[in-house]
Amino acid sequence: MPEGKLVKSEIVFIDGEQLYVEKVAFKDWHVCIHSFYLISDRLAEGHTIVEQRWNYDDFCNITVCLEDYTYLLIRQVDIITLVRSFRPIPIDAFDNFAQSLI
Repeated sequence: MPEGKLVKSEIVFIDGEQLYVEKVAFKDWHVCIHSFYLISDRLAEGHTIVEQRWNYDDFCNITVCLEDYTYLLIRQVDIITLVRSFRPIPIDAFDNFAQSLI
């Protein structure tokens, strides 16, 4: 994610799945919220959304399954974390192991 300051970037393996995890920090929560929606739009741009789920406790938490991959994007005050697969995974299965990487 070109926005923000890189805090973490790694590839991990969980239950045989290869996942990319990236965290970026922002100067304040306002910039972070704005960037969250820009990043979310950019990740899905040009792809067909197969399934998506918003966490209604916090509107800055979304899991999206595209035809090519699945991702979880979450904002925590002034940090955004992305967990992305390298293949499409149904949201219920993806959320089970992606949440542990936040």
